[in-house]
Amino acid sequence: MEIWIETERLILREYVVADYKAVHEYASQEKILVYENWGPNTEADTSKFIAEALKLKAAVPRVSFELAIILKEENRLIGGCGFRFDLKEAHKGNLGYIINPLYWRTGYAKEATNALIQFVASELDVKTIDATCDVLNLASQAVLKHCGFFRIKLIKKHFEMKGRVRDTFVYERNT
Repeated sequence: MEIWIETERLILREYVVADYKAVHEYASQEKILVYENWGPNTEADTSKFIAEALKLKAAVPRVSFELAIILKEENRLIGGCGFRFDLKEAHKGNLGYIINPLYWRTGYAKEATNALIQFVASELDVKTIDATCDVLNLASQAVLKHCGFFRIKLIKKHFEMKGRVRDTFVYERNT
């Protein structure tokens, strides 16, 4: 199944090899990845991510969906979003997103997240979605709240990353 989701301003689609340059543009920026447990990416890291997204697309059964976020107006890749099934609990999974900082504060993360929620609910029969967020990432917390998620848990000292111990909020929403 080739995924293609359109919103008013965006297209969410499967990654292709040619997406490497646009992905690496944001995935290599240390300043925007301060809240992520990955990155900044080396060229090899970005190549590995694209290869893994292509591999996941071909998996049977498919349990992970990594999608490029394309700005329709410019036909430009501006970020990514993904959904991963919970292998222990039917009809449940986790989502995440990232947007190139050139396109922050535009509502694109909210638009992409809402489209992804609608897709997994209608096409994949997902009933419950969770998401995690660094407690310091106020922008991501706002996106999740705007998309109907509720904070259900705080995980203190969740893990060490980038020279600090991260506390994590867990969010959930029903579809």
